[in-house]
Amino acid sequence: MKSTCNLFCLLFLLPLFILTACGQTKSNTKTNSKSNAIVVLELFTSQGCSSCPPADKILAYYVLKNNPKIIPLAFHVDYWNYLGWKDPFSKAEFSSRQREYAQNFDTDNIYTPQLIINGKHEIIGSNESGIEKLVNQELNLNSEVSLDITSATIIRNQLLVNWKTNSLEKNVNINIVLLKKKEFTQIKRGENSGLKKTSYNVVFDFKEQALYANNKNQVSLDFNDTWEIDDFIVVAYLQKNHKGAIITACQTEIK
Repeated sequence: MKSTCNLFCLLFLLPLFILTACGQTKSNTKTNSKSNAIVVLELFTSQGCSSCPPADKILAYYVLKNNPKIIPLAFHVDYWNYLGWKDPFSKAEFSSRQREYAQNFDTDNIYTPQLIINGKHEIIGSNESGIEKLVNQELNLNSEVSLDITSATIIRNQLLVNWKTNSLEKNVNINIVLLKKKEFTQIKRGENSGLKKTSYNVVFDFKEQALYANNKNQVSLDFNDTWEIDDFIVVAYLQKNHKGAIITACQTEIK
């Protein structure tokens, strides 16, 4: 009789256990359907850093999720290049951007992988639960500022990006970013030697200027004539000066 009861209890509880276990694999991202917030994720990473692959995977998760309210960016820094592998996507200007963020957060410490969320929060890029919490927090905010890229076209190896916004704030910059959607690299030396790596939303070019500089709503970026247009995305976002809070953002394909 005792064994029959145990069997009955097992059969009764098993479906509940399965449902609970399955529920734990689902994303916990919660979005206020009335919110117009956009979340920009700026990951400072390097192919020469052994701690970065887990963070790169988390960024890839947000890229592949394809939520239009979340814009992930991968800035590859250059200060790990001395370890034996020169990251082909690294730029000194991206390292400088990270240092400026450090000053804004009142610290001298820069590290990889570091994730900056909407210019307001900094967190270790591999801290999955912490990132999710901050993303949810930002997704539920509201903004009265709009930003749209009206055109992104290539003319004689120049990518011309035009935008419009209702922002009248002073001390606001517009950042224009050229992203490559996906890039494959076989790392041959350094801390990640032997790793076959797919990188997502790699920042190829970045330009920052005052919102109404020269009274023109246009920025130009170099575009190599060997690149395929369909491999790239253009992102624009408004940010308070000195690497402050990101106000809003948008993205588009090149046409």
